[in-house]
Amino acid sequence: MTVPEPTSQCKEEDISLIQRSLQGSDDAFELLYNRYRLPLYSYLHRLLSGHSEQVDDFFQQTWLKVVRSLKAYNHQEKFLAWLCRIGHNLAMDYFRSHASDATSELSETLSSPFAPPDRALQHSELETALQKAILELPPEQQEVIRLRNEGIPFAQIAERQNVGLNTALGRMHYAILNLKKKLAEYL
Repeated sequence: MTVPEPTSQCKEEDISLIQRSLQGSDDAFELLYNRYRLPLYSYLHRLLSGHSEQVDDFFQQTWLKVVRSLKAYNHQEKFLAWLCRIGHNLAMDYFRSHASDATSELSETLSSPFAPPDRALQHSELETALQKAILELPPEQQEVIRLRNEGIPFAQIAERQNVGLNTALGRMHYAILNLKKKLAEYL
């Protein structure tokens, strides 16, 4: 995300506003909120493209988490970067938890003894289409999917790919979005 570099005066003002907010000043927090609400909303809107109905929820959840953890803010980093990281982490946690829920639900449905006889054939077709779709992904996304299927945590995937954790998570996110598009007829 490209954000104009704040002046040192602006950074100083953020620190002052944060300190005043921690001391109970609602006005100080409101100034912080008004200063960063549009950049945060814009960031979340880009991050959650294809899920625009959830942008408002993550926006609110981010600010609620900021209120609860403002005292943990490290003044060495830019407030906007910290704010966006909170929103990013909330979104990634949500998608990780819902991806595993969807996988479990699909597995249960496909393995049900009461599933129609053609369900196994549909599952086989889906598996073939999935493998083909994975091969059409960029190599970095293919690797993230392969490593996750092997049960390797994202931190180790990031290390193996020599990238940051957020980049590894982002690659998985985009891989899933690409696969959903390619497999739309099966979903």
